[in-house]
Amino acid sequence: MNIKSIIASLFMLGLLASCSPSVNVKYDYDPKVNVRQFSTFRVEADQRRNADPIAGSNLNQRRIADEIEKSMRAKGYKPVVGGEADLVIRFFSDSKDRQQVQSNNMWSPYAMWYNPGYNNVYTRQYEENRVVVNVYDSRTNDIIWQGWASGQLNQSKKERSRDVAYRTTVESIMKQLPESAGSDYSSVKEK
Repeated sequence: MNIKSIIASLFMLGLLASCSPSVNVKYDYDPKVNVRQFSTFRVEADQRRNADPIAGSNLNQRRIADEIEKSMRAKGYKPVVGGEADLVIRFFSDSKDRQQVQSNNMWSPYAMWYNPGYNNVYTRQYEENRVVVNVYDSRTNDIIWQGWASGQLNQSKKERSRDVAYRTTVESIMKQLPESAGSDYSSVKEK
């Protein structure tokens, strides 16, 4: 294999990697809240914000709610059904159409004399999805923790892949919540 083939292969690999979808996870919290006081939770969809027919579908709501409950149980919180919980976890998901523009940046002022036309510009249309998880103190109805992720979750036509994408995204969001009802926020490191 000659050097030009190797360089071309590396360039294509880099181009494909730069176009691959990624999910960005972030969180925010109220540092004044003593989280040691919370031990129970209730999960519900934020019906006002789940208006998107695909990202906010009943199917995706079940995926998100199941993964939130699984994560909360793993952290030591106890679910409450029909009673008063310490924490109310409301979530929603939505989507927006986006466009990405990329250039290979090979243009130079002298390009017209030697290799004109090598500045290629590519555009890509895609759907960006967002999942937002809000944790409320049930006594005050104030948000004490919020986590969100944005990226391409509905890109696959296979139901199994979409299921895995939503579940792993919610799991990534919930990793940022404190480990147990007795922990504090200093033990959680921001990504």
